[in-house]
Amino acid sequence: MMTETFPSNWQAALDALCARVYEIRAAAGDAWPYHCDPKHGVWDTTEDGDWCGGHWVECLRIVAELTGDRKLEAESTYRAERLRPYLERDDMFRGHRFYYGAARQYAWTKEPRFRTLALAAAYALRSMAMKGSGAMPIGTQVQVRSTRIFGRDKACVDNVHPNLILDWWASEQTGDPEFVAGARRHLDHTIEYYVCDDYSTVEFRDYQTETGQPVGSPYTLLGANDDSCWSRGQAWAIGGYLRAWEATRDTRYLSIGRKLLDYWLDNTDGSRVPPYDFKDPLLTSDKSMVPLDTSAAAIVVEQLARISILKNLPPEAKYVASKAGVFVDGLLQHLTLPGDSRARSAGVLLHGCFNRPKNYATTSELIWGTAYLLFALYYLKTGRVVE
Repeated sequence: MMTETFPSNWQAALDALCARVYEIRAAAGDAWPYHCDPKHGVWDTTEDGDWCGGHWVECLRIVAELTGDRKLEAESTYRAERLRPYLERDDMFRGHRFYYGAARQYAWTKEPRFRTLALAAAYALRSMAMKGSGAMPIGTQVQVRSTRIFGRDKACVDNVHPNLILDWWASEQTGDPEFVAGARRHLDHTIEYYVCDDYSTVEFRDYQTETGQPVGSPYTLLGANDDSCWSRGQAWAIGGYLRAWEATRDTRYLSIGRKLLDYWLDNTDGSRVPPYDFKDPLLTSDKSMVPLDTSAAAIVVEQLARISILKNLPPEAKYVASKAGVFVDGLLQHLTLPGDSRARSAGVLLHGCFNRPKNYATTSELIWGTAYLLFALYYLKTGRVVE
């Protein structure tokens, strides 16, 4: 359950993150922040937000709300509108892009154009479902700068989060039962084909598009090897199943979410910040060579925080919610405060690992890691989610 008081160290972290958003905004200018090397303090940016542009829109909106900064609020709205051309992109990340960047704008501004935009994205995503299995693919134009994989014949464990996040919102907005029915098909498919016996997860599978059934063996793009467990994929799975329980109150999804979370708890130290891959062979021989990924822990804590502010939780949900504070405190060990020599600025979430196999931004400040920690602290501070 949500704590009755907001701890002073959490408030200091929230203040630092808000100040950091202003610094990132100044550094990125009209571009979109992506990742930053804490040693040099230089942001790598994109022209279109890549897969996480919606996260930046919501960062700006939250900080505008907390500070009362009308100019920042206007910029958040302006940037949400800038995402509109990417509605046509056949990309699983339309879910994130238009949930954080349009659905939440509508909840805050009440401007119908953002509701229309988010619903258009929701219907477009729902139409991607494969025949037969209902599996949600990554799309023919999926965009993540460090990777080169695409197609309607490929799906990944991530998809229970970005592909389905608009389903829950659109169902509430429209009453159309296909959003929940379609999401359930994909969730159930993922349990069968992506969740292992020990409740770790595999990352990718290819599909026979006529039947919608997977073919061949699972494989990885961002993990150590095809039999490993990429921690950010595990995080998306935890977040996705717990979000599904929040929306449906189906105890099957809560049970899966808890077991996925228990695997995480059993394979991390007290900080709950994981290695980028739970099964990297180097963990048993030279742990120092395996980077951490704070952004994965931030994804998990965002959903734990959502659940922790709900009322009248059943026992298993109370157990899950009780872990929110542990995750927050663990992440704050990696967040710089004023005077911290580990980075040039305060509010930097250190030790994010984007793509270890390609050695791309492996010890960096990642914009989605910053975003999810900010979202979690915002929920815990205000006791609400804007949607």
